[in-house]
Amino acid sequence: MEVTQQNSLFSRIGYLYLPANNIDETIEWYQNKLEFKLKTPKFQDDIGYVAVLTPPEGYVVLVLVETKDHTTANFLRDGRLYQTFTLNCPDLEFTHTSLKNNGVEVSEIIWRGENAKYFVVTDPSGNHIEAAWSIWD
Repeated sequence: MEVTQQNSLFSRIGYLYLPANNIDETIEWYQNKLEFKLKTPKFQDDIGYVAVLTPPEGYVVLVLVETKDHTTANFLRDGRLYQTFTLNCPDLEFTHTSLKNNGVEVSEIIWRGENAKYFVVTDPSGNHIEAAWSIWD
């Protein structure tokens, strides 16, 4: 099967699922701390509550999935917790200072070579999120 521009397999990443131990607290945190927009009131699926949010630019859909299991979307990289996704920041220092002043748990800014820098944010359920800037954005 030949794939063409008009007949591509995928158009973009659709949704990003994150576990939430307390969905109401986590929804509020994403809205108040990261300025995400709740697309629809939380709703119940066959297991529990689900909430759909987007960042201000609206390019990614974040789906919070309530769970009673103590789990996160993080994974181990050489024995250290590692984040699963990145939010791009046009002005990383401004974002870092704003979040820190708003009581968000943030790491220090870290350089990746000469062309990129990032810091890590932790949500109320323990999910690590990278906030980043690079010359490729």
